[in-house]
Amino acid sequence: MAQYDALKAAWYYKYLYNRPALWRVDSSIQSLMPASDLPAYPSEDAVLSGVTAEMLKLLFPAAVEEITLKAAEQRQAAMLAGRATSSDLAAGLALGQAVATAFVARAEADGMRTAGGSPAIWAAMAASATARGEIAWKSAETPPRPPMLPLFGNVRAWMMTPTDIVRERPAPPPSTSSELMAREVAEVRRHVDGATREELAIANFWNDGPSTPTPPGHWNLIAQPYIRKTEMSEVRTARTFALLNMAMHDAAVACWETKFFYFNPRPSHMDPDLKTLIGLPNFPSYTSGHSTFSSAASEVLSYIFPAGAAEFDWQKEEASISRLYAGIHYRADIEMGKAHGRRIAGYTVSFARTDGAD
Repeated sequence: MAQYDALKAAWYYKYLYNRPALWRVDSSIQSLMPASDLPAYPSEDAVLSGVTAEMLKLLFPAAVEEITLKAAEQRQAAMLAGRATSSDLAAGLALGQAVATAFVARAEADGMRTAGGSPAIWAAMAASATARGEIAWKSAETPPRPPMLPLFGNVRAWMMTPTDIVRERPAPPPSTSSELMAREVAEVRRHVDGATREELAIANFWNDGPSTPTPPGHWNLIAQPYIRKTEMSEVRTARTFALLNMAMHDAAVACWETKFFYFNPRPSHMDPDLKTLIGLPNFPSYTSGHSTFSSAASEVLSYIFPAGAAEFDWQKEEASISRLYAGIHYRADIEMGKAHGRRIAGYTVSFARTDGAD
């Protein structure tokens, strides 16, 4: 999102000042990168290096030296390739850093710092589920580990207000004492006990656990070949990733608000003999994060790349059902998560239809 806003600002100033590209000013300069008719000032390379480096340093403070060197390398490459003068680069760097400052301020106040909650809050969530007559989720770790980000549902969303988040919350899951829940547990058990090689492959492909870019990163990778095929400019590329990731962030916020509101147990809690085929996430079951993220991502990408809608849809379906195959989600988690993700994506798609890009 910071990259997109930085590039929009860069395009504004490019066409405000209209400084010609170097190769147009001096015919003896032959760009070592593809020549562009874009106005040169400020440099888009420098804008991106400036905004990206500042955001990455916030997110990965242990890698500040590497990030700083890589950003400087991008600006040096633009100079050596004949794409930018020193003043193009200086202006772009300053602009990118200025935009980053606004996003850093937003991040520092978005509620993430307190998303871990406290033992008293976790206990109150479990007590609320018990008071409704339900079996409350509990950590399967030994010793029990604190749940993952139980207050992430309060983190600031991009396209949704807190009222929107609550309004879009899915209806309650099947009661833990109901016949429907018993059938859902039995379905999970059947898939785990009789998993085919194809189902095992799907469960592991979409596992997206530690040391992977996780489900949101997976969907960014899915978007990349479509961006390359349509030969999008820097700005349209940044817009695509911004829309996709705003929707997935909002899906995460809304999904986590749902998870910790209902505090629903995992299938292996309801059936202690059930052995999951992948690692068991340390947070409540309902709804499925994979299903919610993937449905939101599929909707946004289908809006941007309608020719790929069928492919995005089957990837969403496969990502979602992978969690049942793995033994960590019920059918209700998946179906309600997909519906939830579609509604959440609608906020981003509605914004995109009126943002002026088309």
